[in-house]
Amino acid sequence: MHPLHPMVVHFPIALLSTSVFFDILAARWRPDECRVASLYTLAAGMAGAAVAVISGHLAEEAVEHSGIPERVLELHEGLGFATFWVFAGLLGLRAATVVGWVQERRSLSVAVGLAGVVVLLVASYFGGSLVYDHGAGVLPLAK
Repeated sequence: MHPLHPMVVHFPIALLSTSVFFDILAARWRPDECRVASLYTLAAGMAGAAVAVISGHLAEEAVEHSGIPERVLELHEGLGFATFWVFAGLLGLRAATVVGWVQERRSLSVAVGLAGVVVLLVASYFGGSLVYDHGAGVLPLAK
């Protein structure tokens, strides 16, 4: 299988984190522009996250049969899904405020975003552990 998952995960990591950064920046500097930038990077990050989750699920099939500890693999997968749903909820909240269904609570958006970034970073840590500690997706050296 082609290693699509490690190629695409960097985009949602960067975009979702940047979205939260723009939310925080909006409290002090150019709130309207920063909120728009936050929404666009959140939407793009969620598109990338969908690709990352799907490609991760496909990659899991190959990695499961390579002797990688299942506990680390399942933890990474669970955290990846949790990250996806936290940011999906944030995107839903932001969309509901844009169309006027809900009054905007910036502190809630920032809190959910920061929680999402923490889960994202922990998921990324375990993804890196799968590769660097356990050799997931790495071809053995030819002798």
